[in-house]
Amino acid sequence: MEFQIDRDIFLQGIGMVSAVVSQKPNTLPILGNILVETLPSGEIYLMGTDLELGISTQLSTNHATEGAITLPAKKIHEILREIPSGLVEVTVAKNNAVNIKTGRAQFKIMGLTKDDFPKPPEVDLLNAIEIEQGTLKECLNLTSFAVSRDETRYVLNGVYVEIKESKLRLVATDGRRLAMVEKDLPQPIPTPTEMIIPNKAAQELCRILGLEGTVKIVPGKNQVTFHLGKTILTSRLIEGRFPNYEQVVPKEEKITCSVRREDLQQAVRRANLLTSPDSQLVKFDFLKDRVLVSSRTPNLGESREEITAEVKGGELAIGFNPGYLLDVLKNLNIETVVLSLTEPDKPGVVRGWDRYCYVVMPMQLN
Repeated sequence: MEFQIDRDIFLQGIGMVSAVVSQKPNTLPILGNILVETLPSGEIYLMGTDLELGISTQLSTNHATEGAITLPAKKIHEILREIPSGLVEVTVAKNNAVNIKTGRAQFKIMGLTKDDFPKPPEVDLLNAIEIEQGTLKECLNLTSFAVSRDETRYVLNGVYVEIKESKLRLVATDGRRLAMVEKDLPQPIPTPTEMIIPNKAAQELCRILGLEGTVKIVPGKNQVTFHLGKTILTSRLIEGRFPNYEQVVPKEEKITCSVRREDLQQAVRRANLLTSPDSQLVKFDFLKDRVLVSSRTPNLGESREEITAEVKGGELAIGFNPGYLLDVLKNLNIETVVLSLTEPDKPGVVRGWDRYCYVVMPMQLN
């Protein structure tokens, strides 16, 4: 087996699939490798997996002869990153030694046969759900940061996806904040679908999704496959029932505050400088035409800043974890956000536009 390929194209492909390769020492050695196989079309097929999540892609080559090998993911990625741009020649010997040549540099690394490498699942695209890549990417960006990292609450360790009729809804929560977004689909979906995508899969999917083109989603009994042209991501699903998230969203609002997103984000970031792990609270005083953002930590210091805002419904003082607010503010690509509040001990809601809401629990003011 041998092939020639542009170094930049090869590096991009290897980087994409190696992101899911397991680096744990107690896993099977073959799972630390990437499958590299030449196709009858003359393209190179790459695949990486940790058995929970897999990514494959196809790359164009200048020349290729038939064959397959698996290469150590970390080492081939390091080599490609260090060599200059240009044509790379890869040749596989009978003893699974792989020679990599470019310009005056030559490398030899040992591969493994593909015999023990996991085979990709067979997927029927006839029942695929087709969505714009940009739409799904935006929805993941607006929700995935709220996923729980607590492994004891495993159903919250992923993004809940619901596709019903002509609506796409994504929800993520860690019990202290909740992000929910809904989008219209161009055409109705005949069969309603709901699933919980693990956070690692959601992050990798968001990374490879583009702003143009479509993605075909094929849900299965315990896995889901995303087809993005020549790139395919397959992930196991989290089994279990996602909690009743709709009851978390406040049904009433007494006070609303319309404020420039960037002003609020910068004020919260500056106030966060004078918080500590033991005192991670920023106070918000909503007044008639402004918001006072302040923080105070004993033996550290305090900050105080006023920003212009349009506040309706009265005045209120409330405390929030600054990290929770910064997460949503940096992902909302809009000029103005609206905060809805009821009581100092009741959740607040950040809205960016219609059908997106971010619910965050308050912190007790000292």
